[in-house]
Amino acid sequence: MLWNFDNNICKQKFMEFQKIHIGEEINKVLHNQQRSLNWLADEMGCDRSNLRKKLEKPHICCLLLHRISVVLRVDFFSYYSKSLSFILYDE
Repeated sequence: MLWNFDNNICKQKFMEFQKIHIGEEINKVLHNQQRSLNWLADEMGCDRSNLRKKLEKPHICCLLLHRISVVLRVDFFSYYSKSLSFILYDE
């Protein structure tokens, strides 16, 4: 069974997956690209304060993550898929 949480190793890996705070990761990329949240909001055509609130949360919706990925030219989904590969395939 794939999600047998009686297995402590699987449970530990799943907890690591949940530690991804995608809002913080997006802010790191903004900083590394020397771009501001205002710039991102303008590029996306949305309100800066609303975007800031969304990025304070550890999880955001897929559509928003896709839009941010396109604007910043970074595959933020890979943050999850790398972690998921570790959970699924690393014994």
